[in-house]
Amino acid sequence: MKKFFSMKTRLRLLLILSTVVTISSTSSCNDKNDEYDDKGSSSVLSIKAPDQVYMGDSISFSYNVSASGADLNQTKLQLYMDDQLESERIMNTPADGEYTGKLVIPFIQNVDDRDVTIKVRAQNDRFANASAEKTIKIVRPVYSKLILRDINGKEYDMLPVEGKPYTYSVTSLFPSELYATIIAPAYGNNGNEQVFGNADGKIIDGSSDNINFSADAEGTYQVTFNTKTFEGTPFVKFAVNGDEFSKIDDNNFKVDRQFKQNEEIEITGLKADYSNYWINPTYFDVVAGSNGKKLRWRGVDGKYRVVCDKLLKYFRIYPLNAQGDDLADYRNGDKVVWVIGSGGIGQPNFANNPSGWSPKESNGITMCQIKDHVYQLILKAGSNVKCQLNPYDIAFKFFYQCGWGSSWGSEGPGANPTITDGSAWFKVVSAGDLNAGTKSLISGRYYVLTLDLTGGDSKPKLTVVEEKTIPEVE
Repeated sequence: MKKFFSMKTRLRLLLILSTVVTISSTSSCNDKNDEYDDKGSSSVLSIKAPDQVYMGDSISFSYNVSASGADLNQTKLQLYMDDQLESERIMNTPADGEYTGKLVIPFIQNVDDRDVTIKVRAQNDRFANASAEKTIKIVRPVYSKLILRDINGKEYDMLPVEGKPYTYSVTSLFPSELYATIIAPAYGNNGNEQVFGNADGKIIDGSSDNINFSADAEGTYQVTFNTKTFEGTPFVKFAVNGDEFSKIDDNNFKVDRQFKQNEEIEITGLKADYSNYWINPTYFDVVAGSNGKKLRWRGVDGKYRVVCDKLLKYFRIYPLNAQGDDLADYRNGDKVVWVIGSGGIGQPNFANNPSGWSPKESNGITMCQIKDHVYQLILKAGSNVKCQLNPYDIAFKFFYQCGWGSSWGSEGPGANPTITDGSAWFKVVSAGDLNAGTKSLISGRYYVLTLDLTGGDSKPKLTVVEEKTIPEVE
């Protein structure tokens, strides 16, 4: 007998062993997969639940479940609105029988009273599952009051607003920045308290983060909240009559909008800092009794750009072209006359922001068209214009565009303006420039320059009127 197997015999043994291992492995995997097959069955035999519930309720309902071929494992209680899952609870249900569970009915935004679906899904240990459902109606609560709770814990009753369903309000003395949550008390026999707070700048149900209500100033004002839309007030926009500013850079923000002559204007969102802003009397009258917060637009109807300069604290006004997408240009028939000058004039003042000859385009000032072919510029001596008699302390002229080019004067085609009222505060020199005249400007007084172009560009007439004050308007 040979001591060792032959090579051929050894190869046969290896093949047999390999086959045995493969069969063994396959059998093992099949056993493991079989463990997760949906063997047996599950059944939901009944559901008992209220026919109508309120948003915010925790409702109790009972259900009967059973299984065969494998033990029961768990049950899911679910609330669906159409195909959207709104609420879910998972319960351990290890044996056949009747169970009782509670499910929270969420407080859903912008949904009317309506039917929804309650589903019970039963599952056994082998993942065989079944479901049954019941239709119920959800109703939004109508509260007798809500509670506004500020950051210091002080509470205010918010009462229903007549004629505005689901809207509640409170009027009291509040800071300009009011941080608070809103609490809706538990409603009915199964209700839960609802807390409305802030999340990413929006009011939501279930957040304890304070909502930042804001007004332009500390004082008596109204706070409102709607339990259907989740909308609240006040949230003061950085805006002109609700049209919000967009950012140009860190210091400058703009809004382009249509203005109507004599329209009342409110610029909001600057809060206490608003009182530090210079209000341009060329474009804005101040409404009497408004403490400067209500303005009246002086210009003719049209589209304008308002630029808020937060560094220099004033509002620069630019008329826009007929398409409303670029600065106005008189050459194209737009309603504008531009003023460019030396360091002797500027807005909000010549000291900090002079309208210099160079760079020519940087600080063009616009006159306000107050009626057809008539433009006006109001300068306050000592602020917008120098008071010195030296002719070269003041030098400016009227241009067709924002920048060097067509003008009334040497750059043509418009002729030199003629001062027709005989005033001596300014004089027109040969180049069409206006220089300081022979009569001193009085610091603190206003000088109203009116350019009349009704006779055409070849006959520009200029009048200058001195005013001690610019009166407020009713």
